[in-house]
Amino acid sequence: MSEKFLSIYKKSKRGLMMKELWQVRLRFEKAIMDSQLPQFQLFHKAGTWFFQGWEKGMRKEPAYQLKLIISEHYPDKMPELYITYPTVLPKYKNYGTINEESSSHQFHTCQNGPDGCVQICHFKSTIWDASKTCVGVFIKGILWLLSYELHLINGKSINDNLLYIKRRQENANRT
Repeated sequence: MSEKFLSIYKKSKRGLMMKELWQVRLRFEKAIMDSQLPQFQLFHKAGTWFFQGWEKGMRKEPAYQLKLIISEHYPDKMPELYITYPTVLPKYKNYGTINEESSSHQFHTCQNGPDGCVQICHFKSTIWDASKTCVGVFIKGILWLLSYELHLINGKSINDNLLYIKRRQENANRT
């Protein structure tokens, strides 16, 4: 066998193994999601894998649609979490929109996504690793939505409201 053939064979075998590992990981993520957050379902459309579903927030009926896009490089590459409905999120007293913030530490957002929808910043890219799960990302997304709803009531930033929620949880854990 030629060296060129062996090189191509090794690369294709490694690629096939990586694809199989990715499929195992995706099945693992789906099983966790089905158990812990069944409102989010796995879809495959136009060559893209994603979880999508509805979250109520503090309301009785579903108010927000979240979409988590999983690239072929997941779990090594951090997935992207979007609020796909409503596509425009007003700020406190309608003083602009969260969408206008684009990448913002105070509002925990990244560059806007498809159709200008808000992308939630759920983890710092510097701390993302393969031990994180899609459920963990969605939990952060749900906390973001609660913080957003508090923002609509109190006018404080998402960051300030997340810190408030964290402090309340820490205090509850002490008692």
